[in-house]
Amino acid sequence: MDNHVKSRSAKFYEMPVLTLLFGSDEHPGGIPLTRELAGSALVGCDDRVLDVACGRGESARVLTEHFGCRIVGIDYSEENIRRANELTENVGLSSRVKFVQGDAERLPFANDSFDVVICECSLSTFPDLALALTEMKRVLRPGGRLGISDVVLNQALPESLQDLVGHVLCISGALPIDGYRDVLDQTGFSAIRTRDVSEVLGDMISRMERRIGVIENFLDREQFELANGLSASFSSISAARDFVLSGGAGYALITGKKPIAN
Repeated sequence: MDNHVKSRSAKFYEMPVLTLLFGSDEHPGGIPLTRELAGSALVGCDDRVLDVACGRGESARVLTEHFGCRIVGIDYSEENIRRANELTENVGLSSRVKFVQGDAERLPFANDSFDVVICECSLSTFPDLALALTEMKRVLRPGGRLGISDVVLNQALPESLQDLVGHVLCISGALPIDGYRDVLDQTGFSAIRTRDVSEVLGDMISRMERRIGVIENFLDREQFELANGLSASFSSISAARDFVLSGGAGYALITGKKPIAN
């Protein structure tokens, strides 16, 4: 994916309609699952944490308050980073939480810079998962931990979800759970663990369905046109719900560790 396409994707995720659909946390399981993921990655008060594809920084702010860690968030969207820094300054956390614009496949950090890297519901959207994971491993210190939450594909994706809905729900680029294990192993992570939390994906889709009916009360038609037919595409969200409830897709927490060199 070239920079032009990445920029278009970033602009899409800046749209107000997505905040209305998902809420401020914008991923399945919300803040409770963010805390659970961080706990699984053994985040501690002295850790330096990198949040890859941080959006507007809700997870980073919650984690620094809950665990006392220092966090750097990175996102491809300049607007998301501007808002993340603004919101963080507003709540007085700027001394512990910073945000920078950048590419997950070319992280602008030195080797061995972080104790923990987290990535929530985003790895499956990256065009080159192996490259992104290689970069995450590079910036982790030896013995550092990786925490991922993402959609897991259990069945072949139906044609009805190979569209904007599938993209928004992170389903269209998802892997089977063994696929995630394999790519983590191939990029050099050890101690790989997975845990199924699929109920949160169904809950998120149900929440989106409830909100769809009132979206047009808050956004003008131009916003829908900018989304390249978003309003029409979401008529197929029932197909996503049925696919998830039938077991076609789920959600998982995935952790790993950067080995300590001998």
